[in-house]
Amino acid sequence: MRLTHVGEFGLIDRIRQIVGQTPETVVVGMGDDGAVLRSQPGWNTVLTTDALVEGVHFDLSYTPVESLGWKALAINLSDVAAMGGIPRYGVVSLALPSTWTVEDVELFYEGMLRCGRKYGCAVVGGDTARSRDGCFVSVTVVGEVEEGCAVGRDGAHEGDYLCVTGEMGGARVGLEVLRSGEDERRFRDAVSRFLEPAVRLQEARRLVRELGVSSMIDVSDGLASEVGHLCKQSDLGCLLWEEKVPVAEDAVRWNRQEGTAFSAYALESGEEYELLFTVDKSRYDAWRVGTKNSGRVEVTVVGQMTRKEDGIRVVREGEVFPLLPAGWDHFRG
Repeated sequence: MRLTHVGEFGLIDRIRQIVGQTPETVVVGMGDDGAVLRSQPGWNTVLTTDALVEGVHFDLSYTPVESLGWKALAINLSDVAAMGGIPRYGVVSLALPSTWTVEDVELFYEGMLRCGRKYGCAVVGGDTARSRDGCFVSVTVVGEVEEGCAVGRDGAHEGDYLCVTGEMGGARVGLEVLRSGEDERRFRDAVSRFLEPAVRLQEARRLVRELGVSSMIDVSDGLASEVGHLCKQSDLGCLLWEEKVPVAEDAVRWNRQEGTAFSAYALESGEEYELLFTVDKSRYDAWRVGTKNSGRVEVTVVGQMTRKEDGIRVVREGEVFPLLPAGWDHFRG
């Protein structure tokens, strides 16, 4: 059977079946943004890893090597944030082609270290190897979270609000601007968002502490795809209000200029690394008008969790449609 027949997430399900039962020290195992392990008293370990492959995840013709270093670490830190955790240490493995120079490697690590300093994660080791064709990057991050405070994808309840931090669409615009040769200065925010994404670590910690979020995931493959993951893991349906999805101003301007579908930026833009989460409706309403949100975490309610039987749906221009899991899939494209 070809990988295209099952897709990325069907393949993950098969791997989970092969791996089978996990040790008792594993609190959250395969299938979430990161593994959670019991460690020191009162704390659990968060472990996550991501790989970046040249020609699949990045193109060095428009991606500065230093930005690649930043992003390689940031995407792992975003997974730790989505678990409600704190990143501590990172290791990186690099497979490098002969076209890379020592200066390239130094710039790569400068980008990683700059990201690590900003978000409190030390780069403590790794490995290097030769690649016959293209660059391969693999980063693993170890973090921790208070016992009982880890947030998975499976805790949503019927009636919970579905919320998102920040705005959607900027990363996709950044990629399209870079690919097209458009003047980057006209879409500076979008390009920066794509090349060196911010990590919502502090926001995640506050949301867990103040709101007691019931489930959470980071938006790496597109909002529609991530909604599907939360629904599947929580065994629920959802009603998403497309007009409520906050879209970056650069995405609005680019959409008008190019005449592309609005949904492509609201629902399908990957590599946003915002947080998508569910929360009890009454608790959210009290938090929104109370004093706890004095720091004004940028959060938008974009939907509500429903019965599984109702399905995963989107309201668009007053009509209700099935919400298809559009977004990035490594094996389906």
